[in-house]
Amino acid sequence: MIHSVVRPRKRSHNTPLALAGLGALAIAASISGGATTASPVGAAGRAAPPSDPQAIRSVDFGSLAQPGSTCESGLRFTPPGRIPVSEGRSQILDLAQLTQLVVDDDVAYGDLDGDGIEEAVVHVTCTYGANGAEDTIDVYALEGDTPVIAATIDEPPDSLDSELPPAVQAAEVVGDQVVVTWSHYQEGDPRCCPSGQAQVPYALEDGELVAGEPEVTPAS
Repeated sequence: MIHSVVRPRKRSHNTPLALAGLGALAIAASISGGATTASPVGAAGRAAPPSDPQAIRSVDFGSLAQPGSTCESGLRFTPPGRIPVSEGRSQILDLAQLTQLVVDDDVAYGDLDGDGIEEAVVHVTCTYGANGAEDTIDVYALEGDTPVIAATIDEPPDSLDSELPPAVQAAEVVGDQVVVTWSHYQEGDPRCCPSGQAQVPYALEDGELVAGEPEVTPAS
């Protein structure tokens, strides 16, 4: 079985015009000032694990501030450190591109690292422009009472050979693995209608989500 380690993408941006920069500062100030109560987001640390193995199920991810990098491709300026959300959505982050972050309310749970404590798998999408979309899947653990990101998927594995960039269709927990269903384009497929789908299992190993072999089937 071929495995590949999913690593964060490196993206570059053009330097914004002065007017866009002023707008960016105004928007950043607005969203940071209007944040609802949310737990900090960061790298998993060494705090004592919760006594309740299912304690993470009490976290409302629809109101938890998300990393600003989730919307990096949809912003014309440097993203804020965190993006506040309410009822699963952020406010419009970039008026010109109608950039908005949406948190999937179908959160998956399971013990992914074998420590007897459940983690949460959260799918977040940033939409922008006419067709732009950026998918991120975060695995959260609890550090004390604080949800922290333990690992992230933000692009399909290199082993997934698709004619057009795949999008996340679903994320679930099967046993101790995260199984992500990606859209899969065959040659000649229009962008609207991929003819296939690919299920990719990921194992959480030392803070990395390691991708297994994709299983490509016709689109359901």
